[in-house]
Amino acid sequence: MIFKKDINIKKKIWNFWANKYHKLWVQKLSLKPTRDKITDLIESHFNVEQLKIIDIGCGPGELISQIHAKSASIAISGLDFSEEMIKISQLRNSDSEHFILDVNDLDTINKSYDILTCTHSLPYYKNTQETLNKFYNKLNPDGTIYLAFASVDSFYDKLLLSFVKLTTGPAYYPSDQMFREQLPACLEIQAREVIKKRWFMPTIAIYTLKGVKV
Repeated sequence: MIFKKDINIKKKIWNFWANKYHKLWVQKLSLKPTRDKITDLIESHFNVEQLKIIDIGCGPGELISQIHAKSASIAISGLDFSEEMIKISQLRNSDSEHFILDVNDLDTINKSYDILTCTHSLPYYKNTQETLNKFYNKLNPDGTIYLAFASVDSFYDKLLLSFVKLTTGPAYYPSDQMFREQLPACLEIQAREVIKKRWFMPTIAIYTLKGVKV
């Protein structure tokens, strides 16, 4: 019951921000640079036949739109638990499939994907390791996960991100070391890149994850 109440509170917060999301000050220095980098990484997969992508925590569908602008034929789905965010994404990306789901219900989707993206929403999920396991289970063989999130790698990061929580609700921003410790055995890190457009911005880490081959 407490967990459900917590989810409902979070929904209200993100429903509130849905039609204001494009105006947030972090768009220019954090969200847009992240989308640009993720889009560049995904371009290297454009040769995959019938490429299928799902964006977890898609929000108003900005990343979906940006990828479609590069290649309109790619099948991209979006998932978010905020009804208002999904409404905006559906208007923006009418050809994409959308799921109004909490990440905990990801396994109810009877599909698998070549690429799974999750940008800036991982810190809001309760159990990082369990969530990453769910991500892995949605991958096709040789699939790729691209994660991006603010990383607490310094005291300054910690201080700045404590203010972010005041507007978006509780969140857990792992350091690089903490993230590596929480990585499930089924996944391995192939690359990590840091985005920092201005000195006063927190560390934004982008990880490329692949399934461990046995």
